[in-house]
Amino acid sequence: MRRRVVILTHQYQGLNPGNGLAVIAFGIWQRQGWEVIVQQGLKNPPAADIAILHVDLTVVPEPYLELAARYPVCINGRVRSISKRVVSQDLLARGDPYDGPVMVKTDRNHSGLPERRLALIEGGWPARFREAVQRRLPPRWSGRLPGDRYLPCSSLAAVPAWVWRHRGLVVERFLSQRFEGFYTLNQWHFLGSGSMVKTYFAPNPVVKWADQVATLPLHNDVPPEIRNRRAELGFDYGKFDYLVTPEGPRLLDANKTPWNDVPPEDPRMVVMARGLEAFLTR
Repeated sequence: MRRRVVILTHQYQGLNPGNGLAVIAFGIWQRQGWEVIVQQGLKNPPAADIAILHVDLTVVPEPYLELAARYPVCINGRVRSISKRVVSQDLLARGDPYDGPVMVKTDRNHSGLPERRLALIEGGWPARFREAVQRRLPPRWSGRLPGDRYLPCSSLAAVPAWVWRHRGLVVERFLSQRFEGFYTLNQWHFLGSGSMVKTYFAPNPVVKWADQVATLPLHNDVPPEIRNRRAELGFDYGKFDYLVTPEGPRLLDANKTPWNDVPPEDPRMVVMARGLEAFLTR
């Protein structure tokens, strides 16, 4: 009997063909004989052997969590929030006794852009008007970081006063991993027991894919502390950005709907895809 996997997505999002899960689902699972269904929204959800909760928002709305709970097996069904206040262990309060450099970030994942896009869709012209006004306001009034980028500060005392007034912003210790003069970032992609790590090197403290000057070959050298954080946060599938610092491994970001540019024919992607079978034994 042909097995079926259903991907549970938001009513106004669906599954982008370039998303990492789409690559696995249609580039590997479907070719292996699985029936893959993308369920968009809450109405008339199909039966399935396995469901995957894939809502691209920082906090998953309760109705989608309830939908996920209907299935006998649901990947990421326990992941309710990936906000910085949930994920990070290095956040600071205004009066903390810390004198090192810090980074101001949004509490929401990806600068809150998925939430802003959803608000524009659901809110019509009033939402579009509010967004236009917000874009023109200075950061101290809008609570948005300039250019939707992290704001580095030399110390807690140097953090602008307006940052502390906005609940949507957090202040985090700045930590770094260095190698031969470059800043380093590790991205751990995983599904069940299958996983791969991409390690990037860049000249700037905030390592972005576009700024990389070199990478390591794909590997699977994940520190136990980061694996433990995965268990604590309840992730079955996703991507963790982490550093290995002199103070130990530190998790920077957790993403449950990541992109992945590794092609489906790569052996490590095939190994990750096999993780789906393991969930049937739960």
